[in-house]
Amino acid sequence: MQVSVEGFSKKKTAELTEAVEFFARQLMHGKMVNNLTIDIEKCHRLDVMGECINEDDTRNPRWFTINLRDSKDDEDIVKTLAHEMVHVKQYAKNELAKVDQWVTRKTARGVGKRLVIASKWMGKIWKPSTKENEYWDCPWEIEAYGREVGLYHKWVEHYNKHRC
Repeated sequence: MQVSVEGFSKKKTAELTEAVEFFARQLMHGKMVNNLTIDIEKCHRLDVMGECINEDDTRNPRWFTINLRDSKDDEDIVKTLAHEMVHVKQYAKNELAKVDQWVTRKTARGVGKRLVIASKWMGKIWKPSTKENEYWDCPWEIEAYGREVGLYHKWVEHYNKHRC
């Protein structure tokens, strides 16, 4: 696995590098982990805590950028990294993909088509039902929020055990 970290102190860079490798090995098998390239960047103007970008944009992607919002709270940064690593796993295992989709709509001038980016989950285009929220109810976020807690606690246990 190749990991690069930009924008953090030397100590935090070492911790984030170790954490990303730990999370990857918790989520994926060794051969897949060994072929990943993950760039972690500190972002001062990010309007969310973090984001995972699939840089390959192909089937079986292996290169990702994780942007992390600047935070004074180390716990927030590591929890966010755990969350974003779940998205890395989802993309790398082809559970989640962004796809172009043509949408046909009736307009005042007739029928029009426009290209939109849709999300594919487990091989099917996912759209929220009328009762669902586009973000909070999508299956990839439900998994990421659910797994970040357990991953974070396992990380803390691992980190404390190997730092003493």
